[in-house]
Amino acid sequence: MILLTDNCYQVQCTTSVTVTDTNYLQSVVLPGGSSSNLIYNDLYLIVCLHMLLLLSGDVECNPGPITGNTPSALLRMNYATLVDAIANNLHRVTNGLYAKGLIPMETVNHIQTANAISDIVKSGQLMSVLQRQLEASSTPEQFLTDVCHILINQQHCILTDIATSILHQLGQLDLVNVSSHTALPSPLHDESKAPVTNRRGLSDVAKIASIPDDVQGYADNMKQHYKHQPIVATDWPPRIEKNFFGRLALIEKQDSSTQAESAWHMLRGQVDKTVKLTENKEISVEDVLQPTDSSLSLRIVIDGPPGIGKTTLCRKLLNMWSNGPLPHQQYNLVLYCPLRNSKIATATTLAELFVRQRYEVPMVAEWFEKRNGEGLLIIFDGWDELSEQLRQSSLAASIICKDQLDQCSVIVTSRSYASFSLLELDNLSRHVQVIGFSEDEISTVIIQTLQKDPKLAQEIINENTEKELISKRKYKSFFTTTQACKDSKLAVKLINDLELRNDVQSLCYVPLVCSMVILVYCKEGGHLPKTLTELYENFILQTIRRHFKRHDINPRTLGSLSSLPSQLAKPLQEMCKLAYTNLANTRMTFSSHQLQSLSDAVKEDYLGLITTFMDYDEEKYQFLHLSIQEFLAAWWIAKHEEKTEEVFKDHFDDDHFRMCLRFVAGLTHLEHESYQQYFNKQLLDLQCKREPLFHFETCHLSYFHQNPEIPQKRHISSDDFDNIPNLLFQLLYESQNTTLCQVLAQSINNHSLCLNMVDLSLFDWLCLSYCINNINITWNHLHLGKVRNQSLTVFTELMNKSLQSQCKRLEVELYEPSIELLNNLLQQSLFYNIQECYCTSTVCQYIVLIQFLKLPQLKVLHLIMGRSAVDSSCTDKCTELEKCIEMNSVLQEMKLGGGERREVIISVMKGVSQNKTIKSFSLDIDVFAHRLTLLDGLIEQLLKDNTTIQALSLNIPDVLLQSRLTYYILEVNTPLTALEIGQSNYELMESLLPPTR
Repeated sequence: MILLTDNCYQVQCTTSVTVTDTNYLQSVVLPGGSSSNLIYNDLYLIVCLHMLLLLSGDVECNPGPITGNTPSALLRMNYATLVDAIANNLHRVTNGLYAKGLIPMETVNHIQTANAISDIVKSGQLMSVLQRQLEASSTPEQFLTDVCHILINQQHCILTDIATSILHQLGQLDLVNVSSHTALPSPLHDESKAPVTNRRGLSDVAKIASIPDDVQGYADNMKQHYKHQPIVATDWPPRIEKNFFGRLALIEKQDSSTQAESAWHMLRGQVDKTVKLTENKEISVEDVLQPTDSSLSLRIVIDGPPGIGKTTLCRKLLNMWSNGPLPHQQYNLVLYCPLRNSKIATATTLAELFVRQRYEVPMVAEWFEKRNGEGLLIIFDGWDELSEQLRQSSLAASIICKDQLDQCSVIVTSRSYASFSLLELDNLSRHVQVIGFSEDEISTVIIQTLQKDPKLAQEIINENTEKELISKRKYKSFFTTTQACKDSKLAVKLINDLELRNDVQSLCYVPLVCSMVILVYCKEGGHLPKTLTELYENFILQTIRRHFKRHDINPRTLGSLSSLPSQLAKPLQEMCKLAYTNLANTRMTFSSHQLQSLSDAVKEDYLGLITTFMDYDEEKYQFLHLSIQEFLAAWWIAKHEEKTEEVFKDHFDDDHFRMCLRFVAGLTHLEHESYQQYFNKQLLDLQCKREPLFHFETCHLSYFHQNPEIPQKRHISSDDFDNIPNLLFQLLYESQNTTLCQVLAQSINNHSLCLNMVDLSLFDWLCLSYCINNINITWNHLHLGKVRNQSLTVFTELMNKSLQSQCKRLEVELYEPSIELLNNLLQQSLFYNIQECYCTSTVCQYIVLIQFLKLPQLKVLHLIMGRSAVDSSCTDKCTELEKCIEMNSVLQEMKLGGGERREVIISVMKGVSQNKTIKSFSLDIDVFAHRLTLLDGLIEQLLKDNTTIQALSLNIPDVLLQSRLTYYILEVNTPLTALEIGQSNYELMESLLPPTR
């Protein structure tokens, strides 16, 4: 028997006789194609007629029993489709099946804990369990009916269609109200592909699942509107390489507790670190609407800094829906609701959220309201643009909180500073952060934008990719190129310059700003302006020059914003006032009536600084980027506001004004005396925090060290980023105000600054270097923490070697320092007269030790060095090192540890033996260091010849000694009051202690 269509059956008989029934028996087709009036093969025809009568039933009211469609066969025929559909709702389906007693707990545990297996595989395993449970059931039809009810309860269109189809074939469709669950037509409505035996019932289900014509008509109209709406609508600054413009990197925040740390990384330009937080994972645009375990009715928060691409992401989703179903879920209608639109913000009914008004709207809204929003996706764009009152009480807030339309899905976008209230929602499904370009992507964009030749651009990329990471691109820290092409060299130089100017790089993850930086860099002949303020002033001037190429003014005569001709200065002033007043009201988009007060000269084309866009049927305006509005607002505050200092004070603690105030600092240089209050912090405590020592530790260590707490380190880790006043350092750098540097320094408690365990960007080092370079104080303690070569370069390059500021105590961890960098560091006047130095270096070199020993005021030196490579100059430096120690008349305490070479140990011990000032000497050899051979009598010579050492600590494991010390050291002239021998130094212990009798 072969199923055809409707109630038409084709029966294959054993004699190859084919009988065709189309509602009644018409003819018998014999092999060869001839017809007969039922006079041949009577026996076979009777059999065929019997089968047809059995199958046909009442073709109008009842399709009759379906031979062979047992519950087990029905489940098996829909196996593949169910596996795919259940995979997207795996945990909810599993929980429902277990709650009904249809699967064992072992299956639930496996689904929940088998993390190494994909959901599609788990779904297949679940179906296999269901098949076995069904076949083992004493009431298989009831078992399958219960399974279908569980699937329908998921309110997922595909699962509902499959389940209702199976129930129909079981004769159980009257037991479920399909219309209350079936929201959408699904692929199963293509009857030619449906895995069922009888089509009659499925046709009825398709009719139930279809949506009204008015709803479908409005949805089709919106799809056409979204399809022709550009995803990215800007032509200035020039679009950068098309494959990158508007590119979005999305981070799923699995734990909202990381919001503050992620925002910190974003603020400081460390965008790559947001994806490395353990609670985060990178996702694609297609996964934004992936169902969660808890509900198909989603509440998704998408946040990020201004201009990063949140609206672009919304437009991308609208465009995707206009071209076909969205991934993971199907929606009858997607509504885009910009909350900057006052009508949307103050709407009280669902119909008022339909910005694109048509005659169908009342019917469409009513249909969705009756379904509690099922099948509807609403995108609320710009939560931060709502007033505090509307965030608490509005239709948008009610829908987001599921007080209304609880079955619809919602996406709400917001700037990071305003999203905290959304992240506290109990029904939050997913938190996604838009972070824009990663650091490596910025480099790729620069290369492919400046080097137009794709082949040459790819060569630069390959040149600077770590060899072992080519498959997963990771760039080297410093870019180089062998190409002689000017564009290639310019691209490489800009990338390296941005590594230093992290404040600018931190904005380049925004595609529009990245384009702006490239433009200004090229116009300035391959140089970044010194401050961010100068960068933006340059860009705005370039924009006005470009704009006035179409007018009678020669753009080359426009030298600066401060010297614009009157026909441009007045419009600029109006633009700045507009920027400030709207920034103060957290308004970033404007309607035409809000621009009525502007003069005609401004409204002609807004100096090229404002862009227009159609918000459905209304024309709207906004500045090219929020940072442009912030700069213009700062220009108004600095140049035209009578009470600039009061405005600065009013907004100082307003995160929304942080960038604007930085521009104010750059424009005013913070010269007014009232600005000192922000930097004159009483007892700003930035000292090292260490665990306290026990009393016996203090007593023990005090014999060997002038500062017992330092050798033990034991810093207390803190996540309080506010301890280090990075914002103040950045304001100082932006203002270039040396007086305020001094004010800040005087307020630091005990003139001590600890940067240990604080991850500073290169720009942070630049700001710190600028501040220290302009401070005339004596630092009691500077702990620079771990410093890599690039950071060390930035820190020392701006240092003034004639600086009067001094430092008494220095702590630092140097990571593979070059000799040149070390020289630059120690030759700075800041460190030249240090009295205590506690240094860890990853390399062991004679020159490192010699450079420290040449410091004229050094009294305490603790130097822990890593394992050294073979150095051909070792022998030549032995005498120099030995003499440096022997002749040093200031050094009182010396500790040497790590993986020193044999020659270093010998030179140090010989030098210490002859030194006349060292009172405490510690030697701690790494057990994994090169095998050492201490010359016979070396320790004995030290104890015999040195007459000043009062505290001696030796930790030289026996395993490192090639020859046994078989003698006792009997002559000791050192005035020892404290002796410490390492716990594995049995031979040394026996040699130093007199024999017992």
